Amino acid sequence: MNGFHKSVNCPSSEKLLAFQNGDATAAERDKIFVHLRFCEFCASEVELYAHYPQADEQIEKSDIPAPLFELAEALLSNKYKDTSLLKKLFETGDSKVHSF
Repeated sequence: MNGFHKSVNCPSSEKLLAFQNGDATAAERDKIFVHLRFCEFCASEVELYAHYPQADEQIEKSDIPAPLFELAEALLSNKYKDTSLLKKLFETGDSKVHSF
C-alpha cells in the first residue's frame, strides 16, 4: 500500500474525530467530507472512530522517549534502510518494550 499515510494536507485526528461525532462546524464538515473522497487514510480513520467510539476524557500528553522519537524521525524521513535505531530502542531495557 504505497501512499497510505497522512499527509500535510490531511485534517488532524482531532478534527476527524469531531467530524465523526458531529461536533465539527459546517465549514469544517464540508472541507473534511471532500477530503475523505480522495484520502483513503483519513476515510479509514473516520471509519475506525465509527466502529470504536473514543472516550470523552482528556488524556495528558507526555514526551516521546528519545530513542522512539529518533526512530520515528528516521522512518518518516526514510533516512535509513537498516534497523539500527529499532535495535537501539529494544536495547534500552524499558520493560514496556517487547521484542517480537
